[in-house]
Amino acid sequence: MVYLQRLKALPSPDDLTPAEARYVQEHFDTYAGEVIVNGQAIPWNWINEVEVAKAARAAGPAGWVVRHLVHGDERYHVGLYFGQMEAVLSNVTLNIARHIVQTIAYYAPAPVRYTGPDGLTPLTGS
Repeated sequence: MVYLQRLKALPSPDDLTPAEARYVQEHFDTYAGEVIVNGQAIPWNWINEVEVAKAARAAGPAGWVVRHLVHGDERYHVGLYFGQMEAVLSNVTLNIARHIVQTIAYYAPAPVRYTGPDGLTPLTGS
């Protein structure tokens, strides 16, 4: 299994564009004891897995319009799993996904399993 490696520093919000920073501020609010994802409070010690997956896009003209004109680039979903529950941040940029994963790696007091693209944050395990 692969786990997030604990980080010694928070990711910098300066690495986000103004629109990305606004999204993070509105949907992913962090505190020392918990994170609030879309209004749902989750204690850091409850999070046991994070998954980052490429958002599916419809084929055909509608999918092309959404991909190229609405979003402008590839989008991802970030799922946080805790107990039998999940919280999902949908249709985020890779930069936002990286920021969220690195923030979890900084705050989470216990090992957190990771599934997703390589290179978003340091990982441990095999």
